[in-house]
Amino acid sequence: MFRINKWLYPGIRMKRWMFLFVFSLIVLAVGASGFLGEMVKNVRIEKLNIDWIFKKLQHLRAIDYLLIVLAFAGIMLAWRRSTFAMLTMVSSGKEREFLNRAYRAEKLKRGPKIAAIGGGTGMPNVLKGMKKFTGNLSAVVTVADDGGSSGRLRKDYRILPPGDIRNCLVALADEETLLGRLFQYRFSQGNELKGHNFGNLFITALTHVVGDFPTAVNESSKVLAIHGAVLPVSLDNIELSAKLTDGRIIKGESSIPAAHGKIDRVFITPQKAKPYNPAIEAIKNADAVIIGPGSLYTSIIPNLLVPGIKEALMNTKSVKIYICNIMTQEGETDGYTVSEHLAAIFKHTGLKVVDYVIANNKLPSDDVLKRYEKEKAYPVKIDREALSGMGVTLVQDKLFADGPYIRHSPAQLAKMIMKIIIV
Repeated sequence: MFRINKWLYPGIRMKRWMFLFVFSLIVLAVGASGFLGEMVKNVRIEKLNIDWIFKKLQHLRAIDYLLIVLAFAGIMLAWRRSTFAMLTMVSSGKEREFLNRAYRAEKLKRGPKIAAIGGGTGMPNVLKGMKKFTGNLSAVVTVADDGGSSGRLRKDYRILPPGDIRNCLVALADEETLLGRLFQYRFSQGNELKGHNFGNLFITALTHVVGDFPTAVNESSKVLAIHGAVLPVSLDNIELSAKLTDGRIIKGESSIPAAHGKIDRVFITPQKAKPYNPAIEAIKNADAVIIGPGSLYTSIIPNLLVPGIKEALMNTKSVKIYICNIMTQEGETDGYTVSEHLAAIFKHTGLKVVDYVIANNKLPSDDVLKRYEKEKAYPVKIDREALSGMGVTLVQDKLFADGPYIRHSPAQLAKMIMKIIIV
């Protein structure tokens, strides 16, 4: 049962504004007492009209006008401050910061609906850039990872690999938050904890507490207050395998690049894995679908092999954009051009699921290139003639920021994506 005296408890900063509101009403009544008395009298004899109101207002004294203005100012101030006091009970922060966040959140709600498909370390760069333009972001993430911390947790606790999910959650959160940094913290000591990310452990524990992986991801989203949604492509225990051109069959996502062979095609087990319905809906309802960047055969294509995903891509009326990698990857895309990246996607889907290709056309410094050559990674070349015959539109620019590492620039990607969508 509601009790008004609870609003008078010390510390919730409501009493002063409640008093100001009541006092302002009294001042308003005093200032307009004569006018209000005449109004009530005329209402009874049905002579009240607009001309009469203006005529009576002209007879008010200057002090009456002053009292009325002060009363309205007091009412507005009391309403504003009491409202903010209530809001800060559940959301801390200064008023200006709170209002800026509220304005930004409302503005982002009106942004385009974007579905991003991929995984690894590439897709978070897209999400970091696009979250400044829209709050309607859905990340459809691969669940085939079996290496590192994710692989260990997947094997020991029989859950979906949390690593790519974690990266996307943090990418969609406010970058300056302590929780975001905490989720990315990697333990460097201890036999059991070494190599694990805190976020992976958090999602794993939460999965067992709430009973299922999607709920754990949703609750983690609330903890990080992300701008958008992170959706596993499937809830099935998917294993990725590759058939190499020399006939070898390599099982396990982390084992494929390590085989150092040329990939003919990849496939998933079970082949009839069920797609996660919210992921299908996100793709169908999107204004734009973004594929990549990321490891072509181990982060991007596995999503497209889940039954229902490529069909959703064909059934949506949205513009479909593929972001090509800047550098080749040893054991996956050795010597690949942009068109060969795209051809691999078309080969595995059997469909033309891309309208635009975003590719890098600038080279980093020689020192940076030499360091990448040691890892047998080289710039992906743009072969315009081959791309023109594939029915896609090429959009090219410098995609990376200068520095020791070649990474897609979130700001530049977002700028290019928005240009495509707006056109």
